[in-house]
Amino acid sequence: MEGLSKLLINLKEGVVQVEGSEDFVRDVYGDFKEHISKPFALSPAPITQPDQVENCEKTDTQVSNPKAKMRRVNTAGKAAEYKPKFNNDLNLTGLAEFYDKIEPTGHNEKILIFAAFLRDKLGKASCTADDIFTCYFTMKNKTKIPEAFIQAFHNCQTRTHYIKYTSPTEVEVAIPGDNFLSNKTR
Repeated sequence: MEGLSKLLINLKEGVVQVEGSEDFVRDVYGDFKEHISKPFALSPAPITQPDQVENCEKTDTQVSNPKAKMRRVNTAGKAAEYKPKFNNDLNLTGLAEFYDKIEPTGHNEKILIFAAFLRDKLGKASCTADDIFTCYFTMKNKTKIPEAFIQAFHNCQTRTHYIKYTSPTEVEVAIPGDNFLSNKTR
């Protein structure tokens, strides 16, 4: 009986892991030997769904949740595609006074202030990223528009919980945001 042999070929995350008899492992190594020794251009490895993998054991180096990895890739693609638009239908009279009263220190607070202004003064319980962009543009003499515009909404939701960001078409002030505003206006 021959000993059990293992072989792991990465080829920049293309990962081929083989375990079996020494002859079998040598045969698989022979198939990949010419690819390993030659320089080549890498193309991204396709992401396999868990139901497509048969009789495969996960190792510590493999991704434990391939769907989460796909979700990150898809979200980045959507965020990169989004281009904010100015909303001509918003009457932002009084925004500068509302903004100055709170004196925001970062984009999390600025997004909150703009969403609260739209809710309280214009009756928009749920606003859009375009509405917030319009507020930023209107206040351009006092603040800059975030370069990673959609990422700023994700950060505001995950770091401070001031807003509930569902999509670029649905942004709402959350309870922690109301609490922050209440403390700032005392």
